[in-house]
Amino acid sequence: MAEPKDMIPSLSEIQCKICVEILIEPVTLPCNHTVCKACFQSIIEKSNLCCPFCRRWISSWARYHTPRNSLVNMELWEKIQKHYPKECKLRISGQESEESIDDFQNIQMCFCQIQ
Repeated sequence: MAEPKDMIPSLSEIQCKICVEILIEPVTLPCNHTVCKACFQSIIEKSNLCCPFCRRWISSWARYHTPRNSLVNMELWEKIQKHYPKECKLRISGQESEESIDDFQNIQMCFCQIQ
C-alpha cells in the first residue's frame, strides 16, 4: 500500500544506510534504495557502478542523471527539510544531533554491560 504524501517519515526511514546519518540531498536509485548524495558520490568515485545493497547496475542511470542535476529525490528532500530542519542543519554544518550522540552512548553502555 502506498503511503500518503503528507505522512511524516520517521528518523529511521530517512537515515542513510551507508553513513547512518539523516539523508542530505537523498538519491533514490532505480532499485528504490536511497542514500545521501555524498555517499552516492563516494560509491561512484570508487567505480562501484552498482547499488551497494542489491548490486543492481546503475551506470547508465547515473550517466543520464548526473549531467542533468536530477540525481536528488526532490520530493523526499523537501519533506526531510520540512519535518527535520534542525537535524538537517546539524548534519550540513558537520555536527551530530543530540539523538545520535545519545544512541552512541546507549550502545556503549550496553556493550560495556555485556563484557
